[in-house]
Amino acid sequence: MSSSMKAYLAEKYMSGPKADAILSRVGPQKKKKRKAKDQPSASTSSFIKDDDADWGNQPREDEDDLAEAVVASDRGFKKRKTAAPGEDSSWITLKESQKIKEESPPPAADEQPMIVDEPEQPLGGLMTSSQLKKVMPHRVTENTATKEEIAAAQETVYRDASGRKIDTKAARAEAARKKREQEEKEAAKMEWGRGLVQRDEEEKKKLELEKLRSKPFARHADDDELNEELKSKELWNDPAAAFLTKKKKKGPRRPEYTGPPPPPNRFGIKPGYRWDGVDRGNGFEKKLFQNRNNSKRNELESYQWSVDDM
Repeated sequence: MSSSMKAYLAEKYMSGPKADAILSRVGPQKKKKRKAKDQPSASTSSFIKDDDADWGNQPREDEDDLAEAVVASDRGFKKRKTAAPGEDSSWITLKESQKIKEESPPPAADEQPMIVDEPEQPLGGLMTSSQLKKVMPHRVTENTATKEEIAAAQETVYRDASGRKIDTKAARAEAARKKREQEEKEAAKMEWGRGLVQRDEEEKKKLELEKLRSKPFARHADDDELNEELKSKELWNDPAAAFLTKKKKKGPRRPEYTGPPPPPNRFGIKPGYRWDGVDRGNGFEKKLFQNRNNSKRNELESYQWSVDDM
């Protein structure tokens, strides 16, 4: 910091001996007189003088500052000037109406807190009759809740990811509706997957049930309708089927295969209407029958060998 800046700060903002020392140091300095150096006489003998011999006696720069910092008197700190009792002060007194209102506005009526006075309920111990009269009504009102209100208070509240409340009753009804629709679709799918013969049989059963509704519950051996129904049935193990003279219905017949014998298959399907008798598989049927025949032959041979010595 320059000396002029120090002097300005000391003059305007500082007081005391330090400020006086700075001002005295920066003030106009007198020119120092040069002292004439003594000329060495010619008669004196010449000798070599060491320049570093008296280095300890040389004056320092800070010594001059300390010598100049001697203060004769201390003025003390500069005091703030105050107006005399008779003089006009620079302060202005504001009226109540001119004051700046910095306080926050009061809250609205609906935002103000509600203060409810509740009587203190004693936790235990002896109570007077007046205290008991004050406490009993509150206890009675607390225990007057109905079962529905208690159940509603204890019901679990479910919410989705967004925090919205889920109505469990509506959710159950929606799940039941979806389940019923799915069952109806499955039933319709099963109905369309059935054949014509099954549908005809179901219709016949419905007609029979309608007829049986008007008939008595007991059916006897002389029931003609029941006898005709039993006679019309064809059984695969009926011993009288070979000599019964029953007229067979004539109609369109499917073509039958009349070529060479086809390769055997697991299901005994004969070629004709939907198969021409050519095996287009990967040979699985042939290998299957070969393994079956081999296993049967081995069993027979092992049995014959075991009973050969008997």
